[in-house]
Amino acid sequence: MASYQLKIVVKENNFDEFIDSLVDISREIRDEEGCIDFSLYKNLEKLDAYRVFGEWKTRQAMEKHFKKKTFKVLIGAAKVLGSVFEISIGEILEKGSYPLATKKTRLLHEND
Repeated sequence: MASYQLKIVVKENNFDEFIDSLVDISREIRDEEGCIDFSLYKNLEKLDAYRVFGEWKTRQAMEKHFKKKTFKVLIGAAKVLGSVFEISIGEILEKGSYPLATKKTRLLHEND
């Protein structure tokens, strides 16, 4: 699996336009082949900061998404409406819940 995160600090008075842009393109992105998730998260401490998270079945599906109009609109909105814009791209090696978290935590403490 592959994913990307956009960190965006929205400029003052651009919040509504930013949200409207995301609402307009989010359904289209979620309907793209290979899309697992496309979500927006708000930072609880810094009220103008958001993260957009996209998760894809394969890196190829994500790279195909990068060439689509919806991604260009997303990046354009981040660039125009944001004062800070950063993207992180990664691959998900493991996914799980509490058992995986406890296993990984134990492995970290074994090296202490």
